[in-house]
Amino acid sequence: MPENKQIRNSFLLLISFLFPSISFASEPFHNIQGFYGERAAGLGGAFTAIADDPSGAYYNPAGLGFTYNDRISISASNFKDVKRSYINIDTPGQIYSQTHQGFDPNFIGLLKNFDRWKFAFSIVNTYNYSYNRVDQVNYPLISPTINSTRNYTKERYNQLLVGPSAAYLLSDKLSIGATLYYMNDTKEVSRTQFQQFSDLSYVMRSYVDNRKTSGIMPVIGIQYQPIQKVSLGMSYRRIFVMGGNRLYNEVYADSTRRSGTSAIDFIEGTGDSASAIEAGVLTHRPKLTTSIPQTSELRFGIAFFPTSRFLASFDMIHTTGYKSKRNQDEFSSFGRKVTYTINDTEVRELTRASTTNFAAGMEYYLADTFSVLAGIYTNEPNTKPISWTESAVDLYLQNTYGNQVQANSGDTSLIYKVARSGTNPRNEYSRNKGLSLGFSWVTSKSSISVTYIREVGYGNSRIDPNSLAQSFEYSAHSIYLMVSSRN
Repeated sequence: MPENKQIRNSFLLLISFLFPSISFASEPFHNIQGFYGERAAGLGGAFTAIADDPSGAYYNPAGLGFTYNDRISISASNFKDVKRSYINIDTPGQIYSQTHQGFDPNFIGLLKNFDRWKFAFSIVNTYNYSYNRVDQVNYPLISPTINSTRNYTKERYNQLLVGPSAAYLLSDKLSIGATLYYMNDTKEVSRTQFQQFSDLSYVMRSYVDNRKTSGIMPVIGIQYQPIQKVSLGMSYRRIFVMGGNRLYNEVYADSTRRSGTSAIDFIEGTGDSASAIEAGVLTHRPKLTTSIPQTSELRFGIAFFPTSRFLASFDMIHTTGYKSKRNQDEFSSFGRKVTYTINDTEVRELTRASTTNFAAGMEYYLADTFSVLAGIYTNEPNTKPISWTESAVDLYLQNTYGNQVQANSGDTSLIYKVARSGTNPRNEYSRNKGLSLGFSWVTSKSSISVTYIREVGYGNSRIDPNSLAQSFEYSAHSIYLMVSSRN
């Protein structure tokens, strides 16, 4: 029996670092997911004080008031190549990498001019990540009792915004505007994990986790041009979740168990309730989270137009933090034995730290119809810092005292579980910086532009709760292709 226990612990250890927690990539670790529209990408997102094309509906709808074309349409597509590298996982020199490649439309917008009134409609695909991965590890050095491990993973995360905008030009210098987006945020994950041991026994775990969240995101803005060569802009947005649903289903099989009611574990959960049967123990679990963080974002921007060929812009973007609490206690029974477990009330899947980011960009017309754009920006993490020292203390306390306090009375047990830093699903901290370079060809009727974005970051992560924190590297390349027409 001790040998079987060691084998199973090895299995859980290996799985935990090869496959992070269920919510690993579903909620972004940074607030800036991309750029939307023709000029915003080339300016590194420093667009709040300009916002004079349909993408202004997203950045600052007040900027639409200073557009003069009767009608503008824009279509933007984005190719993105992302790589996350977790360095020295469990063993020095061992690296686990997660990659994504995709080509998707990320912005479509229409704008109509009625004198001082401007109306727009836009579709924004803020992020769309897909992961399809097959892994196989044979005879791993960290556990000689394992013959092979096979993992099959399919993940998809998407957020879509759709809605109208309106702007009104109060004077030649001042405009106000608003956008009301309908939001649809989805997560779809399916995984199968199979592991065979040296005694030819095996374990298999298969699960699906699907979530859909709907809501609204209003955006209000103001733009002011005190003098001809200076523009000031400000916008505010907030996410309001209106509803959602979620379904989680898991099956776990262990060939060493005797046939009967405890041979296979079942875990099922929705946004209304969740339960599990594990080794014959029936547990009522807390309901699953169907929401996403309801954060707010405030943007300030300034733009300078020293000549007709050159402009410079600067943005500050502050995104608020978020924390949600609710009862997450568990109740389990096995025969006459009853256990009540008190868990921490914080829903850590939804916890966000506030961030303040900066962006600066410039545009210069080399010719009347050809311009070059460039920008730089920061992308701070919305997670708490992760330190090696904290992980060492967490492991020491876990191995020495466990993460719970238990009191027994007959067949009744009361357990208080202390939340571990190692089991926090928000387990990645990377301070990112990016730069942009774009080229645009513009005529009186249309424009075409191409922009390259490079973003890198360094920090720490802890995707295995049974190991120390490891170094983390983020690397992303993006190419934006944009076409617009004017009437």
